[in-house]
Amino acid sequence: MTNERRTVDQLLWSLLDSLRGHMDAGEMADVLLWNAVEWRARTTGLPAPELEDLQRAAANARRRTSELDSLLDGEQQALNSYTPTQLRHYARLLLRPYLPSDHRGEFTTSASLVEVARTALTAYAHESRTEAAHLYDPACGSATLALDAAQALAEQTGTAVTVNGQDINAATVRRARAHAFLLGADSRFSQADSLTQDAFPDRRFDYTVAEIPYNLSWRNSYEECAVEADRPEGRYPAGLPQPEDASLLFAQILVSKLRDPADGGGRGIMFTTTGPLYDAGGSAVRAWLLDQDLLDAVVVLPEGLSTSTGMRLYALVFSNRKPAARRRKVQFIDLRGFYQDGDARRLERRTISEAALDELSRSLRHSKPTAYSRTAAAKDLSFRQVSVTHHATAVTSRREPGDVPRLTMLLPATSTTEAWRDTRYATVPPTVTDEAKPPLTRFDVDRVFTTDRTPRALRALTQLGWKTARLTELTEHLCYIPSAKAAERAAMLSAVTGEQALVVPIEPHLDAVTGDPGEVAPDNRVLVIRPRNAHTDAEYLAGWLNSPLGRHLRSTAVGSGGDSYVSPRAVNLNQAWRMADDLLVALPDLPVQREMARAERALVAARRHLVDSHRELWNDPKKRSDIYREASSLIPSADLAQWAASLPFPMASALWAYESKGDSNLHARRDQMFHFWEATIQFHATVSVSALLQDRSRLEQELPALAEQISSVGLTPERATLGVWHIILQRLNKRYRTALTGTDTDEQARARAAFADAPPDFLDTLLSTDLTNLFGEVIQRRNAWSGHSGTTTAASLKEQLDILTGHVHTLRNLIGAGWQDFPLVRAGAARIRNRVFHHDVDLAMGPNAPCRQEQIPISVAMEEDGLYLLSREAGSALPFAPLIVMHPAAFGSNSGCYYFNRLQPEGVRFVAYHEAAEPERIEDAPPTAALAAALASGETAANDESHQTGHA
Repeated sequence: MTNERRTVDQLLWSLLDSLRGHMDAGEMADVLLWNAVEWRARTTGLPAPELEDLQRAAANARRRTSELDSLLDGEQQALNSYTPTQLRHYARLLLRPYLPSDHRGEFTTSASLVEVARTALTAYAHESRTEAAHLYDPACGSATLALDAAQALAEQTGTAVTVNGQDINAATVRRARAHAFLLGADSRFSQADSLTQDAFPDRRFDYTVAEIPYNLSWRNSYEECAVEADRPEGRYPAGLPQPEDASLLFAQILVSKLRDPADGGGRGIMFTTTGPLYDAGGSAVRAWLLDQDLLDAVVVLPEGLSTSTGMRLYALVFSNRKPAARRRKVQFIDLRGFYQDGDARRLERRTISEAALDELSRSLRHSKPTAYSRTAAAKDLSFRQVSVTHHATAVTSRREPGDVPRLTMLLPATSTTEAWRDTRYATVPPTVTDEAKPPLTRFDVDRVFTTDRTPRALRALTQLGWKTARLTELTEHLCYIPSAKAAERAAMLSAVTGEQALVVPIEPHLDAVTGDPGEVAPDNRVLVIRPRNAHTDAEYLAGWLNSPLGRHLRSTAVGSGGDSYVSPRAVNLNQAWRMADDLLVALPDLPVQREMARAERALVAARRHLVDSHRELWNDPKKRSDIYREASSLIPSADLAQWAASLPFPMASALWAYESKGDSNLHARRDQMFHFWEATIQFHATVSVSALLQDRSRLEQELPALAEQISSVGLTPERATLGVWHIILQRLNKRYRTALTGTDTDEQARARAAFADAPPDFLDTLLSTDLTNLFGEVIQRRNAWSGHSGTTTAASLKEQLDILTGHVHTLRNLIGAGWQDFPLVRAGAARIRNRVFHHDVDLAMGPNAPCRQEQIPISVAMEEDGLYLLSREAGSALPFAPLIVMHPAAFGSNSGCYYFNRLQPEGVRFVAYHEAAEPERIEDAPPTAALAAALASGETAANDESHQTGHA
């Protein structure tokens, strides 16, 4: 909040507090609003509008409250000093509802939705004009949306924009008039039911806007609306949607009131809930909007932005004069992850972030695909319904084997059933039949954004000749077992007891197992599957589903296939079967599956043996030498140079320095191994801090608690240690992990956006407890072993190196080549072509310098010489926090990498963890100093400089 707005808020709350006890909050606001209208009339000489209820409320209040005159004089004195922006904000505050029963703000549009409308309408280039433009709102309420949008358009075009509105509520219309008069707007408002009466029948407008009454039933107006729909020039040319929701009636009103294309055309925006984008009753209206090429964009917003509902809202952007490049297309923009949490005095739960508005404006200016913007051809938004039946049997609650549930799926009306089936099912294709239903037109954001691109690890397996299949294809017989709390569980379980099967828990964190379900099924909800022996080995399937990639794919499949998220704790048989149909399985030849299953059994046995050996070591210490030889033989050799090529330069250079040291000086070799781990742990902590800096709201929440946690153990980020970085990793990664695995889809999107939409499977790894636990174990070893090298024997050094090298191999198995899909780059110059930034970058990957140079297309500008983590598939980048810097600044030159170490009186101390000419540097680095101080103090006010990227 700006200081200007804070001043306004403080005055208003002071006035309301002074009047408390004399009248209710709604009456107080009415009195203050009329007093502001009188102030405007007195200072301008203009006649005040006739607003009987406000005048009456003010007169009654003056008679009851003797001290009111002085308070109202104080209000007018403050209004004398307000800027136009402050006055606009003050009017909006007065028009909000102050009590649950206060209907003054029944249609008060939140500041967030206003900003979305302003941004959407001003994102496009406008033709120069001299005459005034005109804006219309058929559900104007107190006119906040209409007046603010008109002001933004007037500022952009340099011409006046008049405001015209109508509303069914007379009292609300009078407040709209007071609002417009207070702001000096050229306006006209009428009381009328927009669904049945056009208050401006002979007018067309340059712009139309509306935050409609959500989920408004119009059954009582059905006959009048039907007559309007039958008129050749009526406002409902697409016909009537279902009577339970008037949203698509308002959509037709908005487009019908736009200026004729031959006369310049117009643009509009409307906010609506999910139903009108999906429901079957509105399909014909949606199809008409596409056929007439009137829908320009669908913008999905975070939940909780409205003052009147907590439901998810969408912005529909209309145009009847699209540029040639956008014709017969609809742009979908996903802003679900861009929000900040609201405060106690806001009616809305969340507010839109500046990053969201930037993304919205940028996306509407050009339709190039990004992580948050996709464009679909209008013809691809019409779908046929097909029925998918797999050749398997199922035990249901009737306990009699029967056909498995049929899955109803949608496929683009332009696709053939056979082509779709053969693409989706490659092993045992099911029976797919068209349902005898008309095509369904839907504005499905998730479908547009869904990508068929498989994770890197799965692509690597297919390159080995492995196939992929849906779990449903591999199922011969199934039974869905509810949780232990369900009354029918025992009966269902008894129906499959006594036979060997694959048991797959719905929750992806639980292990899939093989065996008799009566003996091995957990108490949770599970699918009991008898696989097709001709194609699969059950033990292999269990191992695949429990692998890191298998768990990731299981997680992706949970809740898939519907219009909303379905919790694993609330699924039924149909939903569980749909999850199985969305779950991909890597499928090598059957002999390879059996070898994989055998190797998995051996690993399980080896783990048990190691546990037994650990117990035996302390039960029978005489066997210590034998146990040591056996355990140490399992530690892999240290051939890590090839892996270093896939790591970001700050880690790769430290690992290469370790690999380059011979075995003759074990002290130096062990010290460099410590340096590699210091570099790696701080690098990962820097990634988490970088994500935190992208989300101001989360930053303000997390920073104080993070600083307190670090301080509670006697540490400080101003003198960085591995303990500091580990606390940062543990706390922040847990927060992001919780967001990604929770049921709030906005929180999931918000977390992904903070990491610039990094590849999902790799992001899961970066945030995993496996990684933070590994770092914790290394830190414990390092603290125990460092500082004693002078008295450490060669045998002990060798043992320490073996253990640390084993940990490096564990890290390699966790990370793999994942950084290749999320590489570190140093930005160079950029050129703009077709409104896309084409950046020269130093690809700061691998141990060698100078770094390889590339030119990359990206949707956002990167600061020259800044360090970024590049999400290639998403076309976005995460600015790297200035805790790691690369030198020298000359683009394309040999680089040295330095890590923040501590704040000193003479500057910021950085250290190198690889072979560098200068092992440490003292620099004047304000962004780094500010960030370290903020992490130490928990104060967010000093973070403006710390948001900058790390610089070369």
